[in-house]
Amino acid sequence: MAKKLMINCATCDARNALEENYAHYEQITINCAMVLTSPNAKAVMNKLPFTLNCANVLEIEGDVDLRTINGSSEIKSGDVVPTSKYYMVVNGALTIGPDTQQQLAQCVGMTINGSLTCPESMYALLNGVSVNGSTTCYPDGAIVLKRNAIIDKLFVLRAKNSLYWSGRRMIMVDPELDADKLKAKGVSFSTKEAIIAQSKVESLIDMIDERAEIIIVPDGTAVVLDDITLDEDTLRRYGKQLYVIGDVTVPENADTLDELKYLNIRGDAKVPQAHKDKLLAVLTEISGEVKIAKPKGATLEDKPIVKITKWMLEQQPLGIDVCDCGIVKIADDIPKELIVERLHIEDCGVVKCCEELEDAVTMICTDCGSIGTAEGEDGMGIGDMLKDAMGGIKGALETKVINAADYVL
Repeated sequence: MAKKLMINCATCDARNALEENYAHYEQITINCAMVLTSPNAKAVMNKLPFTLNCANVLEIEGDVDLRTINGSSEIKSGDVVPTSKYYMVVNGALTIGPDTQQQLAQCVGMTINGSLTCPESMYALLNGVSVNGSTTCYPDGAIVLKRNAIIDKLFVLRAKNSLYWSGRRMIMVDPELDADKLKAKGVSFSTKEAIIAQSKVESLIDMIDERAEIIIVPDGTAVVLDDITLDEDTLRRYGKQLYVIGDVTVPENADTLDELKYLNIRGDAKVPQAHKDKLLAVLTEISGEVKIAKPKGATLEDKPIVKITKWMLEQQPLGIDVCDCGIVKIADDIPKELIVERLHIEDCGVVKCCEELEDAVTMICTDCGSIGTAEGEDGMGIGDMLKDAMGGIKGALETKVINAADYVL
């Protein structure tokens, strides 16, 4: 019988743990984000060899139901009213609608790993809410739109006498957007940011909450909510006036830069050195950095073990990118200058090199577990390795491991 128990999970419900079920273990380890306990569970854990590695320990009564939601969820006034007490764990985004007091009456608390959105009046009524992320409250009575809400001709046709709210921004650049019809319907807007076509500003500004940031773009500008490459396909899709909320990549063939009439980038721009001046000439504004795109050489990825030799680097004038590999071994005879000039290692577990090369190798590594020579590595013989392997097998046989999203003791 296994002597050790290891539980790896997101949420561990230990409220009803019984001493007799775990008394035979010499060691019990729980690795999780949250543990639910009760007075009885605490007494059991204090008696037995429990080790808790967790971010949050929450004590709630044993008769309270646990509801775990992964992803986006919404509580609406028309939902079924729960008849028993419950605690909610949300890993994602939770939206609470207006007039949901009955749906929340039995809720004794919430842990939200993500975002919470709710009416201002409802937030004060929530019990025991812990949010590891962002909380946004919107005005009571408002109609909630998407975080990036498009206010266009179709919106006008469907609009009613109400306040419309968006948690991030509203985009008002449609040339057919009729502001007079919106005013006639009694529409108003509340948001953090409004991007408005220049000719529409005067007619729309009175309908927008004065706390909103107003961004004015030339008529005919397309607002792009994504990373893009400035090629012919992009210009055919969006046009020659672009307001980009994302990163922009300029390809080696940069003829499209000559066609652009307006370019505003809220992100970074990556451009070949030869086209940097041309990009700066057409660029209206950029919030991030203009980065020089490094010409691509060879790529080695998703390999358990890779060895980099001097010959390999000499054959690749544009360099070698090594990524997502388990172990990367660097040959001892590679000059430091060649390593720095032609090698880049990213997201690899272990990078092994001799002590003389360690400083150069460290300079070209990003997000790697360890760099250098492992202590005692050179002195380990076959017998030592077999001994270690057998010890590991024995330890594995003595340990019961449970991997789960949620686990109940």
